[in-house]
Amino acid sequence: MGLQGIVMDVRIGRHSAECWPFHGSYESHKQGPEFFTTKVGGIVMGTWQQVIQETLIDAPGVFGLAVTHLETGETAGNLENELFQLASAFKIPILVTLMRDVEAGKITLDQRVTLKWEERVPGSGILQELDAGAALTVKDLATLMTIVSDNFATDLILQLVGLDNVNAHMRELGFTQIHLRHNCWQLLNHCVGMEEPAASPEGFAEFERREETDDYEILLDVSQGTLENNVATPADLNRLLVMIGKKEILTPASCDLMLDILRRQHYNSRLPYLLPPGTKVAHKTGTVNEVVNDAGIIYLPDNKGAVAVTVLSRGIKDKQAAELTIAKVAKAVYDVSVGSGE
Repeated sequence: MGLQGIVMDVRIGRHSAECWPFHGSYESHKQGPEFFTTKVGGIVMGTWQQVIQETLIDAPGVFGLAVTHLETGETAGNLENELFQLASAFKIPILVTLMRDVEAGKITLDQRVTLKWEERVPGSGILQELDAGAALTVKDLATLMTIVSDNFATDLILQLVGLDNVNAHMRELGFTQIHLRHNCWQLLNHCVGMEEPAASPEGFAEFERREETDDYEILLDVSQGTLENNVATPADLNRLLVMIGKKEILTPASCDLMLDILRRQHYNSRLPYLLPPGTKVAHKTGTVNEVVNDAGIIYLPDNKGAVAVTVLSRGIKDKQAAELTIAKVAKAVYDVSVGSGE
């Protein structure tokens, strides 16, 4: 099963902002009203639900989403309790656990990590292009992991915090439906039918060979929302964002730092795309094969608070159509929240 296309948002001939291989052409998938559930009664709630339903009628795939107003707690959703592949949105819980370890004194943001040639990870990001021996601070790595979805930076951070510790931290926080199984290297390996346990120069070269030639057989479908993959429900990931936004998950200073990094996201063709210029959005995208995601916090004008919006998907055949669907969801939620959508 070969790649039918590679998303190229950053550089021609290279991987996308997410660096995940992407398959397919457009195919419509309808989602009817039966999928929609209202969590809290009220006029704004009902209107959110209505515009979400209308936006998803002709969606190009299956979309799970959760919406929560940080100040009122009002919520809306679609398939919000179903597991979806996170793709690079899994970097949000990694960032949270990193900051937990910083607060505990296990890691410092200014400690430096040296890049090693044998540990390079392909795909999105810039660190794989740098010379071996460059030394970046942990804060630099966290920033690159988030704002340009750097896979090398992500796996270096995971070397510090540990994937199992991220999962354990999520359980401690009450998120029973956030499960991380792979680092970036392992996930990318599965995209081209490899099962290399650790990064290596030979593995890097083999990945590029398979990607360029489409010479491989898929052993694990990474697009599926199963426990063999990095998955979460929209509801749990959105609750994690709410806790960051309300500064309840760690100290206010740590939450402020995470929000600042998330607001500096470079890839804004999804949640922020149709919002009014200047609207602040702290978010993290994710793309792998037939998955196109975005999750973040939209800050409303005129002291109307903020809204956490998580959109996860599967069965996407047209990346641009999926991105536009996510943008339309965000715009519809924004318009209703500020009163311009009635």
